[in-house]
Amino acid sequence: MMASEERLHRTVRLSTPHTLAALLCLAACGACSCGGGVAQPPSRAERPALLFADVSAAAGLDTVQLGGDPGVDHIIESLGAGGAWLDHDLDGDADLYLAQGAVPSAPYDGPPDVLWRNEGDLDGDGVPRFRDVTREAGLGDTLWSVGVAVADYDGDGDPDIYLTNWGPNRLYRNNGDGTFTDVARAAGVDDPAWGTSAAWSDTDLDGDLDLYVANYIVFEFGRYPSRGATDAARDPACRWRGVEVFCGPRGLEAAPDRFFRNDGDPDGDGIPSFVEVAAEVGLQVEEARYGLAVSFVDLDDDGDDDLYVANDGQANTYFANAGGRFEESATLAGLAYDEQGHEQAGMGVATGDYNGDGRVDLLVTNFSHDHDTLYRNDGDMLFTDDSFPAGLGTPSWLKLGWGVRFVDLDQDGREDVVSAYGHVFPQVDERKTGTRFRQRNGLYQNLGDGTFADVAESAGAGLALAKSSRALLPVDIDLDGDLDLLVTNFNDTPDLLRNDGAPGNWLQVRLVGKRGNRDALGARVTLTAGGTTQFREVRRGTGYAGSTLPVAHFGLGRAGRVERIEVRWPAGRTSELRDVAVNQLLMLREE
Repeated sequence: MMASEERLHRTVRLSTPHTLAALLCLAACGACSCGGGVAQPPSRAERPALLFADVSAAAGLDTVQLGGDPGVDHIIESLGAGGAWLDHDLDGDADLYLAQGAVPSAPYDGPPDVLWRNEGDLDGDGVPRFRDVTREAGLGDTLWSVGVAVADYDGDGDPDIYLTNWGPNRLYRNNGDGTFTDVARAAGVDDPAWGTSAAWSDTDLDGDLDLYVANYIVFEFGRYPSRGATDAARDPACRWRGVEVFCGPRGLEAAPDRFFRNDGDPDGDGIPSFVEVAAEVGLQVEEARYGLAVSFVDLDDDGDDDLYVANDGQANTYFANAGGRFEESATLAGLAYDEQGHEQAGMGVATGDYNGDGRVDLLVTNFSHDHDTLYRNDGDMLFTDDSFPAGLGTPSWLKLGWGVRFVDLDQDGREDVVSAYGHVFPQVDERKTGTRFRQRNGLYQNLGDGTFADVAESAGAGLALAKSSRALLPVDIDLDGDLDLLVTNFNDTPDLLRNDGAPGNWLQVRLVGKRGNRDALGARVTLTAGGTTQFREVRRGTGYAGSTLPVAHFGLGRAGRVERIEVRWPAGRTSELRDVAVNQLLMLREE
């Protein structure tokens, strides 16, 4: 077994705190030093340089993800396609699933979605090689796909794939032998609406995973005029800043989102039965909205998952969870609009604790000529738009944002921000609109004082690329402890960006839960090192159109040991470890 695989399979069984004494030595094992003095995080002048290399070609990721025709004459051609990281064959490294769109001339017969198997670093150059195993895995959907939501929905220990389409969605059950079977219809989740992003959570804490699907528009070719059509010439919904563009979303019929409750496997056939209960449990607004990004998050820190949805051109929605039933509370919490009370065009959403106060904050990417919105959690379920004071408002103004993540890229213990940018109107390049169709992605380094520095221009060749990007999928692709990035692009190949600028120590935590929620989605991992406390929620969803591995990643700077780790499992039980070695992937199993 390779060293990386050895590290992946090290498992500690967690129980309640008073039974852990015998496990502490095992938890602290590893070659890295423990104890010693801990230096303070670097000052602003001393902050580590972020540096990303584009290794896409070397990795063999040459799939062009189709999103539509180059002219983008219909709104269905604007969303691009996402993807997901998953260890589909349980060999210890991350494989990649890429969704595919289509073109209007063949809207139901696009190129097949692709599963890339990670073959490891065959040449010793720090770049894993990928092999297309789509056909042998029984995959290759050819509908117009948008998003991917991965989870072990049947609790059998391997990851399954949910695919959102324009048309029936797919649920690919992992058969445990490297192949998949579509069971969407049998499970009751083959929603025919135009799905965008989806996310999994055990919302009612009954031990199995439920599914929320954001839908966009009730779309059919011919129902709405295409760009340049005679009946669109004077329609304000078909023009933007004097530029003739595709029509919508304003004026088009929104498709209602769906929520599928997992009712278990009553037939004993290995396929859980899902029931659509959005209205029944309060996950439905009076009038449907244009849903694009979805995130389950425990905003009120009460142990159950709330839900946030970023909507295009309309107020965003926040559903507070009260024991499996929800109440829409975005306006009361200050999460529906920007600080001026304006609706924005939400495309992506990220959750994290950017200012280190122990509360979950939200970041929403928006359309160009508007700012990405950073919602600071002030406690008592009240949020403040902190976008401009934090330094994110101005550099995002002319960008059009999609996928976005809070991630500690420089390993200093503070969560940075990375954003995927790309316009939806190719026609903006023909006029002086202040923006471009292909855009450089955003990278904002956390300075530790509640503000960020825009460092994209100095972050290497990987951040110098200009494409029309969509989904953003962090992953430790080379198993060196820092987070690398995968970005999907409209009508282009994806970018695999290797992180070469993270000198600090780190710890990664992978949880194994009981019953149906084997990935412990919704768990909170709190870590103290060098007197500083951080936390991460365990998630697979990445907000817009994608998923990644359910690993809690912590940058530790120069801290030589972890003083304490506490896990709050989804059912509310807590466990802890003390004196844990740094620079390892620690797998913790719920008892």
